[in-house]
Amino acid sequence: MIILKGIGTGPYVGVGHVKKIKKDEDLLTLKGGEIVVLSTASRDMVSYLHRAGGVVTDYGGLTSHVAIVLREMKVPCVVGTGNGSKKLKEGSIVTVDGRTGNIYHGFMEREGKHDTSEVYYPATSIKVNLNVPEIAWKVAPWADGVGSIRIENSIIRTGKHPHILLKEGKLSKVIADSVRLIADAFHPKPIWFRTFDIATDELKRLEGGNIEPDEANPLLGLRGIHKDLQNPEILKAEFEAILKLMDDGYDNLGVKIPLVRDVSEYREAKNIMRQVGIKPHLDLPVGASIETPSAVFTLDEFISEGMDFVTLGMSDMAMCSMAVDRRGVKVAKHFNLTHKSVLKMIEMVIEKCNQNKIETCICGHAGSDPAIVRWLVETGISSISTNPDQILKIRKVVEIAEKTVIHRGFTH
Repeated sequence: MIILKGIGTGPYVGVGHVKKIKKDEDLLTLKGGEIVVLSTASRDMVSYLHRAGGVVTDYGGLTSHVAIVLREMKVPCVVGTGNGSKKLKEGSIVTVDGRTGNIYHGFMEREGKHDTSEVYYPATSIKVNLNVPEIAWKVAPWADGVGSIRIENSIIRTGKHPHILLKEGKLSKVIADSVRLIADAFHPKPIWFRTFDIATDELKRLEGGNIEPDEANPLLGLRGIHKDLQNPEILKAEFEAILKLMDDGYDNLGVKIPLVRDVSEYREAKNIMRQVGIKPHLDLPVGASIETPSAVFTLDEFISEGMDFVTLGMSDMAMCSMAVDRRGVKVAKHFNLTHKSVLKMIEMVIEKCNQNKIETCICGHAGSDPAIVRWLVETGISSISTNPDQILKIRKVVEIAEKTVIHRGFTH
């Protein structure tokens, strides 16, 4: 019997006793295998939640950081139930179906199709997004590179705000050690390091996080490259970590600048890169994540500034263009990655980049949605960066889509 519905974040199913988390200290009592139920999950909880048999939240969306990381860790997760923390009873046995978003009373088996072991090799490059460096060696054989190294999880696992790590002289080392794991696993395939993109509400929970401001809507607040440019010593430490790896002989690195709103931010970030001794575009590839309408409609300025690649963030693009908080339960029904306005902007970027021989790559949740991926292939995208558990599936989707495009070309 279905007792609750939410948004499923992945194909995994979990069964266990409900364990409600009412305060942070409750996480310390997790034994492992429980169905963890809480109002909102934040990044700093991931180091505890990876032991859960499943996670259920009242708030949050499919593209939230916690949902993405738990899917990477193969933890069943259902977000945005609205009232799960009130409705589910402490200690009761439930089944969490991360595919459908259904939560059942008791134990429910789900029959499903299993992927075949056949591996497809499409012409389009199939990369992977990585939040957890330790799994890099597992996915490297099946991926053509890394479209987004999201280093925030490695920082949060220390329990310390980046400013604290910087004062302790540890920030660059934490970053370099994590990126090195990925670089080793993937060499010589390209891996793209994304500079910090973490909302203030998630930093506030760390030691030293009280310096962060209170924001009513952190996703539209102080984050991405805008935040790093206000803290140039933090950004320097990130680039110093990359320089250290380059000095150690790693030649498969690239750097991307996230959530750029204006070309001046991109230009300033590259100037700081030069200050630490890295020559953008000469020493390593540098690009930007195009996630805002302002960046879409001024893309010519970015291209003139120099771009080796572009990644596309459809979740933030949809949020910014439709004025919908992608974490907001009350407006979730209006959040639409495939709204015509979003697709039109993505199409514009791909077309312009192709004209200028700049690689384009989709990152984020959209890279794991077969329907969106098929459309992107038809539109002419260069590469797809998907979630680790979706690589083989997306390889097949892309190869079939490519054959369809070729067939259409012959029949017209």
